[in-house]
Amino acid sequence: MKRIFLFVIAFLVIASLMGCDTNDKNTTNLSDEGGQAIEFKLIASEKNLPSNFDDIAFERKETPHFQYLVKKVENQSEYEDMWNLYGFENEIPNVDFNKKATFFVGVHESGSCPYKINNVELSSDNKTMTLPLKEPGGACNSDATPRTFVIQIDKEISKEIGNVVIVQSRVGTNVPFES
Repeated sequence: MKRIFLFVIAFLVIASLMGCDTNDKNTTNLSDEGGQAIEFKLIASEKNLPSNFDDIAFERKETPHFQYLVKKVENQSEYEDMWNLYGFENEIPNVDFNKKATFFVGVHESGSCPYKINNVELSSDNKTMTLPLKEPGGACNSDATPRTFVIQIDKEISKEIGNVVIVQSRVGTNVPFES
């Protein structure tokens, strides 16, 4: 009985360490980034994704196999197109595209533990934006339900951004995005 218990403990330790591989080119070690918080506004968050999300989303090659879809929008026409593509039902909020840019961020989350974005960070070279997804504590279902965030940031800051890193379950992933 003691051997079984030790085997189970060893298995759990090894399994948890396997998720810590940072050799994936899409994984970022956040302690190396000297990021600073930037001002942002969450203008929408709904439980929806494009109908063809699985076909067009970026999927991590390594475990965990999270999927993401990030789109940068800098004008009203593209904004309306993205709003419709992502399937938002609420009225479209106004954005001053002379001063602001928006990012549509599509993810899967637990149905019982919805994600929130409490802060957005910008790397010291102003080229990487990091979006940590925060989930409430407690027991969460292991289902995958849709979630799309629309965030707004200063247009001048957004011009330099070439990479978006999404941090989900303490794993940072470089996600290609289109503008």
